[in-house]
Amino acid sequence: MAMLALLFYAIGSYSLYKNKRRFLLFIGLALLIDILTATLASLRITPTTELPAAVSVPWYSLLFKIHVMLSMTGITGFIILFLYLLFVKRDRIKDWVRKWQYQLLLPIWIIGEGIALSNSIMKICCGIRLFDWF
Repeated sequence: MAMLALLFYAIGSYSLYKNKRRFLLFIGLALLIDILTATLASLRITPTTELPAAVSVPWYSLLFKIHVMLSMTGITGFIILFLYLLFVKRDRIKDWVRKWQYQLLLPIWIIGEGIALSNSIMKICCGIRLFDWF
């Protein structure tokens, strides 16, 4: 689901940057998937790979804190952007908003989610948690 959200964020963000159609649809779908994924993960409903040791939120990990900070900044930014786009006519969207969301907001979200995805892939493939290392 996170990969699908990433795809929709990238398509929507690029479309908005280039002033193409359907950017609002893709950003809205990405937000919906992202919020659903975050909610399911926080409730521990999503499938996970269990490794030996106590299962707890790894607040001791600097990498986890960076992931949370960047992911939350990204999703909050996209929520604000989505609300802005809902109420502003397409021809009145400021150029700095197009650049800001594509050159800053999208990379912030990608790095934050990339950390979590890397941790998940390492758990599945190698049986190790990146959050335990950093």
